[in-house]
Amino acid sequence: MITLREKLIGTWEMEDFKIVEGGLLVDPPLGPVETCGGYLIYSADGHMVAFLSQKDIPRFEDNSLDGGTLEERARANQGIITYVGTFDIDEKNSTVTHHVKYASVPNMISRDLLRICVWEGEKLKLDTPPMEFGGQMKSSYILWRRVNSHY
Repeated sequence: MITLREKLIGTWEMEDFKIVEGGLLVDPPLGPVETCGGYLIYSADGHMVAFLSQKDIPRFEDNSLDGGTLEERARANQGIITYVGTFDIDEKNSTVTHHVKYASVPNMISRDLLRICVWEGEKLKLDTPPMEFGGQMKSSYILWRRVNSHY
């Protein structure tokens, strides 16, 4: 029998992302899934990366890789949520916990983010338990599909 850990290892691309607010499904801060995308990567050695981004972040006017005005850089950062760290699996409860080491959102650093794994065919739906966002309790989910090998 394949373990949850074995099923998770690899690269996943975001297909859907919703916030559950007052029983309603609403788009996340990055906007509707048509305007954002992302990858989730679980490595066999226990590390993970989550990267979500708006698709249409404007380029810096000076066209440099390290430039941009303060306003341009602030606007670019608002369109990205990313974190890296390690992960642990609870096979019995079908959960994965992301242990955040570095993040684009400073308040995520050193936090443990619990995700409930729900399989929809070959797709992976990661549900979050309710947590506080902007003074309100909300939950969310992201639906991921496995990315085929690049090679």
